[in-house]
Amino acid sequence: MIKYNQIKSVHLEISSRCNAMCPACPRNFYGVDVIDNYPVCDLRLDQIKKIFPVEFLKQLDNILINGNYGDFVTARDALGIIDYFYQENNRLNIEVSTTGSAQPKIWAGLGKLPVRVVFRLDGLRDTHHLYRQNTDFDMIINNAKKFIAAGGNATWTMIVFDHNKHQIEQCRTMSQQLGFKQFRVIQEPPNARNTFPVFSADRRLSHVVGDYQGSTDFDVLWQQRSQRDARLNVEYHEESYPIKCQAQENRQIYIASDGNVYPCCWLGFSPQTDDTRLVNHQMRPMIKENNAIEYGIEHAIEWFTHVEESWSKSSVAEGKLSACNETCGIRT
Repeated sequence: MIKYNQIKSVHLEISSRCNAMCPACPRNFYGVDVIDNYPVCDLRLDQIKKIFPVEFLKQLDNILINGNYGDFVTARDALGIIDYFYQENNRLNIEVSTTGSAQPKIWAGLGKLPVRVVFRLDGLRDTHHLYRQNTDFDMIINNAKKFIAAGGNATWTMIVFDHNKHQIEQCRTMSQQLGFKQFRVIQEPPNARNTFPVFSADRRLSHVVGDYQGSTDFDVLWQQRSQRDARLNVEYHEESYPIKCQAQENRQIYIASDGNVYPCCWLGFSPQTDDTRLVNHQMRPMIKENNAIEYGIEHAIEWFTHVEESWSKSSVAEGKLSACNETCGIRT
């Protein structure tokens, strides 16, 4: 696997907190806050300086801030962290992915830095909230305006659903009028984030996304998930593929908001506490002293060799990591 002095890119989650309640997010179950298998925390500036000492920052080319669980805007030291990165390496390419629905005071300052911010805006005022629940469309637009007015490089990224696909050109036009540098459309593949029920905090059905035809009883769906999780280790089958590791090719590592280091984000869904993923069960015996705050990155990535060793296994059942096989397996 990758060596410390080979790392050129870091995928960083600076917070596992989020003020949104997107119904397909692993932080919740169809919009209800019932998931508690991940740490709730954000990285402070002093911790970032331990993880990213100056000599390490200077070897990096790219930092992507986009977490498995949280949003950049919920980190208390968000602006200070970006500023520190550029103070020590002003040639860094930093991209932040965010809902942008918080911290109105930081955006003008952020716009003065060469960071690129990707605002996740899935429609207009009447549709955006149907997926990005609990976010404030007007606040996001006002934050984007402050960022752009200060010189910021902003991208509008829109996930297309049935309920907002008629607004693509309106959103594109609005992005141009506001000064966004780019407008991107994400078309979800079938059975991804495009059809599911959405529940309110009291577990009552709020609405459905797409052509969802299944149960709309929260308790029934939650019981089905629990039964599926209980069966996970004995009924999981998958065809085996040769691995071409994207993170290895990009010379990238993933750092979670608790400071733990993983080869990539697909392996970073809290393997020590989350029992819902087969790969987490597979990885637990491999992970040794992987916290970069406590041990530093060079020591925290030593266990990665066990990940690479798993790729030589003949199947997932024999020990090939399921997430590697699914995400980076070469299908002919």
